[in-house]
Amino acid sequence: MLSRTPSVSITLHGQISVKSNDGTDLTPRGKKALAILAMLAEADTLKRARRWLEHHLWSDRASEQARGSLRQTLFELRKALGILDSCVKSDRMSIWLDSTMVQVEPPPTGARREFLEGLEVSDPQFSAWVYRKRLHYRTTGSTPPSDVPQIGPHAIKIQCGIPLTKSGAETVGNRIVDNQIGNLISDFIANSRCSVMQTDADLIVRTSIETQPGGSAILVEVIDTKNDEVVHSDHCFAESLSALMGAQTNLGGFCWNIADRALEKLAARRRSSDIIALRSGFSQDAVRAVLSFDEAEMMQSLNILAQATDHLNDGLFHALRAWALSSIVMEDRLPETNDLQTEIREALDLAQRLNPEDAMVAGIVANVSVILFEDFERAQPIARAALRDQPNNIFAVQALSLCRLRAGNIETAYQLSKHNQGLARLTKYSAMCDLHHALLCLRIKRTSEAIESSRTAADATPGYRAPNRQLLGLYAAAGLKSDLTRQISQLGAIEPDFTVDRFLFDRSYPTNTLRAAGYLETANPLLSDLNTATFDRPTKRP
Repeated sequence: MLSRTPSVSITLHGQISVKSNDGTDLTPRGKKALAILAMLAEADTLKRARRWLEHHLWSDRASEQARGSLRQTLFELRKALGILDSCVKSDRMSIWLDSTMVQVEPPPTGARREFLEGLEVSDPQFSAWVYRKRLHYRTTGSTPPSDVPQIGPHAIKIQCGIPLTKSGAETVGNRIVDNQIGNLISDFIANSRCSVMQTDADLIVRTSIETQPGGSAILVEVIDTKNDEVVHSDHCFAESLSALMGAQTNLGGFCWNIADRALEKLAARRRSSDIIALRSGFSQDAVRAVLSFDEAEMMQSLNILAQATDHLNDGLFHALRAWALSSIVMEDRLPETNDLQTEIREALDLAQRLNPEDAMVAGIVANVSVILFEDFERAQPIARAALRDQPNNIFAVQALSLCRLRAGNIETAYQLSKHNQGLARLTKYSAMCDLHHALLCLRIKRTSEAIESSRTAADATPGYRAPNRQLLGLYAAAGLKSDLTRQISQLGAIEPDFTVDRFLFDRSYPTNTLRAAGYLETANPLLSDLNTATFDRPTKRP
C-alpha cells in the first residue's frame, strides 16, 4: 500500500502558521524564517531568487554576509519543518516551495485578520513589502480590517476655556491661548470639534493668567474630564502680556509645544475604550514615525495610517498618509513612480473631500502639493485658507513660504520660514522646519544660516539624510575640511551606497538645491581631492 504524501498548510492572514495535514504545528520560531516562508508562499510560482530574499531581509549587509545569513535562516526553517523539510527546495540561484506538498490558505472573507499579523522584521525592505501586500488586500477587499476596537462616529468635544453657559473672569488673553491650543489639539484628533456651550466636554483647555507689576504668569492645563486627570500643564512668564500676545512666533511656539506634548501624552495612555487616546494615537504615532527619518519607522507609519482609516474614514488620516509617502520619497526611501504620485494625489483629494473645512488637513494638502509636486497654484489658496482659521499652522506656513519664494518675494518667504522655525522649536517638527529653512537659505545664498539650520536639524535627528547632505556640500563649498571629513563619515553611516562621485555628478542624487545655487561647483575641487577611502564607516552589526 502506498503511503500518502505528507502535505504542509501555510496560513498568512492573521498570525502566520504552518501545519502538517495531521494538524502538527510546524511554525518556525525565528522571525526571518517566517518571513522567508511568507515571501515564498506569496510568490505566484512559490519561488524567489536568493538575491531578492537577501535584499528584503538583510538590505543593510554586504553581499557575502547576507548570503551567509540566508543560508543559516534556511537551515533553521528546514529544521522547524522536520520530516517535511523537503517541501523547501533550493539551488544556487533560487529558493522555492514544492507545490505538490504545500498548500497556501486563501485570504479569509469573513474574519477580521491582517496579512502577517504581528510579524515585525527589522528591515525596511521587508516592511515596505508587507505594507504593499496589506494595501493590496485592503484594496481588493480580500481581507477586512484587523480586530482593533471600532472607534465609532462619536465626535470628541474639546472645551476651550470656561463654557459660555458659565460666568467667569476670562480675559481676551485667556481666550486667545485657549483657542490656539484647543484648535491644534482638535485638528490632530480625528472627528473632533471645539465646543462652546456644553459643559460635558471630553477635554478642557484652561488658561490662567496672573498679572502683577513685574509681569504676568501664564498657566495652561489640558484636562481629561472623563478620567479626572490633568493630561499636561505648562507655564511661562512674560514681562509684558500685551507684547507676548502680539508676538505671534513666541505665542504660537508656546501653544504648539503644549498641544504637541498633550497629544503625545494622550496617545501614550492608549486604552481600548478610550476614544481620544486611540484617535490621537493614530496621528501621533504616524507623525512621530515619519519624523524619525528612520527607514523602517517611516514605512511603519503607512501601516499605522492604513489601520487608522480602517476604523475611521477621516480626512486627517488620508492627508497624513499623503504627507508620509511624500516624506519617504523625499528621503529617497521609495522611487517616485507615476503610480505612487497618483496614489498621493488621490489621498490629498480624498482628504479634502472628507474634511473640506479642516485647517490642518488644508495645511498638509498645501504642504505636499508644493514640496512634492511644485503645484503652487493649488497650494497657495489652500495654505492661505488654512492660515485664516489657524494662523500658526506649521504645514501651511511652510507651504506659503515656498509660494512666496516662487513669486520672487524673498524677504516674505524668509520671514515666514523663520517664523515657522520658532513655532516648531520645542516640538517634534523642529528638524523638518529647520531643514526647510536651510534649503531656503541655500537658494538666497545665506550660507552661514543654511549651515546653522542644517546642523540643528541633523543634530536633532541623526538619521535624517537631507540635512546631512546639505552640510556636506556647504562644508566643502566653505572649505571647512575638518567638518567635511566628519560629515562624509556621518553620511556614509546613514546612507550605505553613498560616494563622493555620486554626490557630485549623479543628477538623480537629491542635491538639486545645492547644484542650482552653485554650491556643488564650488565644492567640487575640495571634494574631488579627497581620498574618500581613508574615511572609516561604522561596522554593521552582524
